[in-house]
Amino acid sequence: MAELLSETVEVRTSRRVEVIDITRPVEEFASRVGGSGILVVKVPHTTAAVTVNEAEPGLMEDIAEALLKLAPIDYPWRHNRIDNNAHAHIAASIMGDSRVVPVVNGRLVLGTWQRILLVELDGPRRRRVSLYYMKAGD
Repeated sequence: MAELLSETVEVRTSRRVEVIDITRPVEEFASRVGGSGILVVKVPHTTAAVTVNEAEPGLMEDIAEALLKLAPIDYPWRHNRIDNNAHAHIAASIMGDSRVVPVVNGRLVLGTWQRILLVELDGPRRRRVSLYYMKAGD
């Protein structure tokens, strides 16, 4: 029978828009619970996102810059009439709030350069990252 395990990781961001590598705490969780299954990494926020990509610093800055070009902060978005963060909601909608990562024998199944990245779009803030692990039964 499958088992659902969960944990919340807190991440403190330091800039309005930034990309942060959160692979290590996700790996630690998978290692602690062990076994094999499917891990969902989800941010319960409407102005943050999760992606899987390379954590090379230049690329991480490029991702942030590209999102700001797609959804500029200074554009006259209607949502900004009530809250000056429409760009963050739009970019988060494009990126998505979660990713699914396979786990085999307590280890994340990622490609050579793949890392799990939190994308902050309306910081700085304290963000929660929810980890939901559906562990395969025996």
